[in-house]
Amino acid sequence: MVQQGIDWLGKLLVTMTLGGWGLYVLLLLVFHYGRPEQQFGYLRYQDIAVRTEWLMPHSVWFHMGTFGVLGLAVTAFTLVHLRGGRHQQFLKIYLLLLVAAALFTLLLFYFNPQ
Repeated sequence: MVQQGIDWLGKLLVTMTLGGWGLYVLLLLVFHYGRPEQQFGYLRYQDIAVRTEWLMPHSVWFHMGTFGVLGLAVTAFTLVHLRGGRHQQFLKIYLLLLVAAALFTLLLFYFNPQ
């Protein structure tokens, strides 16, 4: 039996995926404008002041957005897994690797020497 179109769960997954990628592009812009500036040799030679720390609002939005995109990805993977299908037999391994990457990122974030 051939399915006629995409069901509501398929539309939700497509929307979540596109929203996640859009949010990721916005996070790249936040990262670009919030990061410390590079201090090139010419700037040091001319004694031009360069910002060497993150802008705090940008840093907070970047971290919250990163965890939001990660949560969105885990939710989408979980919905795909619950939807079922034989062609998705390795999805549990992918979910485990995603959770491991999230925990590793959290550990780096909290135990990174300032």
